[in-house]
Amino acid sequence: MAQQGTRRRSRVNRLGVISHCAGSRSSRTELRETVELACVAEELGFDSFWLAQHHFGAQRGHSPSPLVVLAAVAERTSRIRLGTAVIVGSLEDPIRLAEDAATVDALSGGRLELGLGAGADADIARRFGRNHDSRHADLRSTVETLVELLEGGLVTPDARGIRDRIWLGTASRQGIDLATRLGLGVLSGRSSSPAGPTDAGAAQLLAEYVAAANRPRVGLSRPVVCSDDVASARNLITDQISEWVTRGIGTGRFPSGFTASDYLDTGHMYHGSAETIADELRLDPGLPFATDLLCNVQPVRLTLSQWTPILMGIAQRLRPLLTEGEHPVAELPENSVVVADHHDRRAG
Repeated sequence: MAQQGTRRRSRVNRLGVISHCAGSRSSRTELRETVELACVAEELGFDSFWLAQHHFGAQRGHSPSPLVVLAAVAERTSRIRLGTAVIVGSLEDPIRLAEDAATVDALSGGRLELGLGAGADADIARRFGRNHDSRHADLRSTVETLVELLEGGLVTPDARGIRDRIWLGTASRQGIDLATRLGLGVLSGRSSSPAGPTDAGAAQLLAEYVAAANRPRVGLSRPVVCSDDVASARNLITDQISEWVTRGIGTGRFPSGFTASDYLDTGHMYHGSAETIADELRLDPGLPFATDLLCNVQPVRLTLSQWTPILMGIAQRLRPLLTEGEHPVAELPENSVVVADHHDRRAG
């Protein structure tokens, strides 16, 4: 563990965008705008575009089949890497998953980044006929079979290169151990609390993963709304954050009386000018371990026209501040509490 006063790497190697393809409009509109969003991200120089999976319209998502959408994106783009963040691997048949992933990889010219997770919704697992309590074991089985299929060139198209581009969305000890053992990348989100995001435990796990893995890859998922007009930015996102907070009060995540302003003021979403966001990110305990910063706007759902100026701000103003050199960053507390699961990491 780094000692107080030491300097650790805080430069971001790659910058990506995560979309949840979510909104209240028709699926056709949301899906087509998601494809356009990926094109905008490529034009602005982002390194990767990632798509979340939501079954049965959860969180107003319209993409139960992110690999299908990424196949469409592949035909409209030429450079940007295409990722899933994440496919619920515990619900997938590993052979079909390998075949679909290989097809997208072939269409895209080897640009697929395959992110998998255990899932956090017990009702969805039940509707798939699966036992939610066995999701971690099911995910492990899927990943191990997937690795075997890809390494052996046992699926068509032959896409053995995906083997080195599998990521695990996790904040659990067993997930980190699996990623280390199999040489997988790690996708790390964040949990929320009334006092602010609880990132220290996940950062401790990332530190151990980076120290133990042969070639560690860490995608750090963070909500970022970059705008010089802070008041307008808060107006854009406040109503939907209020909905999220209200649901959180109902589940006990937040106390009665907690507001959208409280959520923003306690640092759950990086928002404001590029300089303000850069300063706050440098204090993020997960940043020193990140190879990729993956920007999203969860729990907010934006249209393409609302997304575009935010992405422009990130690409043109924030990125140079995060890649220009090393900066002092926050230290992990001596007694970090390791997060045992990723149930609360749905906002990432």
